[in-house]
Amino acid sequence: MSDSACFKPRVIEPVAANRPEGLGLAVELWLAHPVDGIAGRAVQIHLRSDAKMAQAETLRDLLHVIGTEIVVT
Repeated sequence: MSDSACFKPRVIEPVAANRPEGLGLAVELWLAHPVDGIAGRAVQIHLRSDAKMAQAETLRDLLHVIGTEIVVT
């Protein structure tokens, strides 16, 4: 990923031990630098409960490709 990207994405599975509704898979964005208003350095996008690993990986890859064009502010 380019040095100018604001984050690097990765897939997390499972997000919660008991996998409540909507918390089976997530894509995490590890921020390259602190952002005002966001505690910590990671933001998670929780996917729907019926999301498949292939879909999560596709989203991760898409975010990786366009990451240099997304600005987290």
